[in-house]
Amino acid sequence: MPDTPLDPVVEKRLRGIRLARRIYAPRTLGLLIGGLCIGSALHELPTPPWVWTLWALQILFWSHLAYWRARYHASPYHAERWNLGADSLLGGFWTAAMHFNVLPSVVVLTMISLDNIAVGGIRMLLRGFALLAAGAAIGMWVIVPGFPNVVPSSTVLLCSLPMIIIYPLAIGYITYLQARKLNRQKTTLMELSRADGLTGLFNRRFWEGQVATHLPTDSPATIALLDLDHFKRINDEHGHGIGDQTLRTLAALLRQSFGDDVLLGRYGGEEFGLLMPSTTLEQAMARLQHFQQRLGRYPPPPPLLRMPTCSIGVAAKSPLMMNHEQWLLQADQALYAAKHAGRNRICVDGVPTSQTTLDLG
Repeated sequence: MPDTPLDPVVEKRLRGIRLARRIYAPRTLGLLIGGLCIGSALHELPTPPWVWTLWALQILFWSHLAYWRARYHASPYHAERWNLGADSLLGGFWTAAMHFNVLPSVVVLTMISLDNIAVGGIRMLLRGFALLAAGAAIGMWVIVPGFPNVVPSSTVLLCSLPMIIIYPLAIGYITYLQARKLNRQKTTLMELSRADGLTGLFNRRFWEGQVATHLPTDSPATIALLDLDHFKRINDEHGHGIGDQTLRTLAALLRQSFGDDVLLGRYGGEEFGLLMPSTTLEQAMARLQHFQQRLGRYPPPPPLLRMPTCSIGVAAKSPLMMNHEQWLLQADQALYAAKHAGRNRICVDGVPTSQTTLDLG
């Protein structure tokens, strides 16, 4: 997937091509089974040879010609709307050619209207009705139909059934596939909206939202802000590419160490946030100490010889906190204390540093 959005003109053209591709299969199916329905009615009438020729040519070539025209048109979307208009015009013509035989005429007009409303809503439906009427007028002018057959023959009835049964099922299945695709796209967009592009962890906005959600709950919870020590040296000495690999490596280790029960987010730059639901301060400290020990042994991305150390500020949830910003501020102050005390430490806000600063170096 490209990192930059497509040009609006290109994106509009691609949408039109996708529309033409979606319509191609049902149009081909509709011409085959609709042609059977129309042909059964024409067979019972004194139909001129040129009408049969037009009938055969439309069944064999029209869907392919319509797709080709839209595919290579300067504006595929408008070309496909024109194709749907042609479908309506031809549908009106065939109702007149069938002498307005009630059953096949209603079937053909209904299925064409279904296509129109699915693509363009009520406005497209009304446009389709106008073109159907125009096509019927042309048919009446060149064919001069007789009185419509209200009760269909058994042949016309049987030949109309595939259009009545198969075509709506096909449209329903195509709609189902499209709905599934849209749902997957929605899920992907939702994941992208809450994920950090570099590390795959939650982004700051979403992670802070989770912190705010957990503040009013009754169960204990602890947050930690983790910052890589001297990370700027890596970028300065080895380049930002190695720095990015280091951040991804740290994110992978965080996932391995804490699993799905801890919400991990990239708080900004080389700083990460950990939200530990249902976790007391003592439990959080033990897990964080174990993580720092693993970090010292974890293989770094080349050409680094070892992973950088990290400083961590920890804050447990308190009923005295008015909002989640206060909770984050306490963790941030604890992180600052860990940095100020010499880095590679864990500090807890609200308790003297001499009692809670752990030198794990």
